[in-house]
Amino acid sequence: MYTLLYRLYFHLKRVQKKHQLSSVQQKVVDYIEWYYNIWQKKCWMKFPSRKKGINRHPREQKIIVSLTSQPKRIHTVWLTIETLLRQRVKPDEVILWLAESQFEGVDSLPERLLRLQARGLTIRFCEDLRSHKKYFYTLQEYPRDLVILADDDLFYPRDTISQLLRLHRRWPDDICCITAEVIEPDFSSIPSLWRNPELQEHHWQHTDRIQAFTGSGTLIPPQALGQNAFDRDVFQKICPYADDLWISFMAHRHGTKLSTLKKWRAFPVAIYATVQGSLYYINGEGKQNDVQWRNLLEYYGAQEYAE
Repeated sequence: MYTLLYRLYFHLKRVQKKHQLSSVQQKVVDYIEWYYNIWQKKCWMKFPSRKKGINRHPREQKIIVSLTSQPKRIHTVWLTIETLLRQRVKPDEVILWLAESQFEGVDSLPERLLRLQARGLTIRFCEDLRSHKKYFYTLQEYPRDLVILADDDLFYPRDTISQLLRLHRRWPDDICCITAEVIEPDFSSIPSLWRNPELQEHHWQHTDRIQAFTGSGTLIPPQALGQNAFDRDVFQKICPYADDLWISFMAHRHGTKLSTLKKWRAFPVAIYATVQGSLYYINGEGKQNDVQWRNLLEYYGAQEYAE
């Protein structure tokens, strides 16, 4: 049921890109979101799984899923991690990075989250680098492995990792993402002018014209980013809230291409009550993405990226 509903959900979201949904179609979308947030949540609470959610067999190259969270979402992030532990292709590790300054150690965390450690979750504490925590430490600790970034407020489809790996096999040196934004009219333009891919567009692979939405699921291969990507003093100063802008910019600067799915797919279903106050509103509606992108262009030289 979980996967079948997601297929219908993504289909309706594609329909919505063409024209406004009918009242019946919108009710179906609302029902699907209700199903994941209410029914599926209740099922997982009542019948918790004891199965390992990570790979048990040796791999030449590990798959590491990395994400971060904050106090406002710490009581719901277990739902996201549950979906990451139920992937068709199992990761070798799922790491949740938490800021030491925001929590009083592991004993202060919710019991439902702590239980997931027995199934493969690794909880790590670190410096508060905001959303940059999701990649900063993992990429440096696993320089030869595949790192997949995720957000803390989504119900991920069970094919998220398999879709990224399929794309990675086609473009092994690219940063691969489920969802992207088209950078136009050129690299020196601001994010509020960019757009989502159209349904009929199938050529946004192996390109320097897209920005990865890291939260929808993004795979970063070894050596995809230069050492400048880990200059915390710089990103904390000029791009503190937008890890996706920073990673995309650093990839382009390093000469790494980006690839996204040929068939456009909407973001996964969001967990109720997690959207307000999110970086989407800070960066998007608050135009902070424009400010941070201008900062990047100015700091590294806008002329270098102008077409």
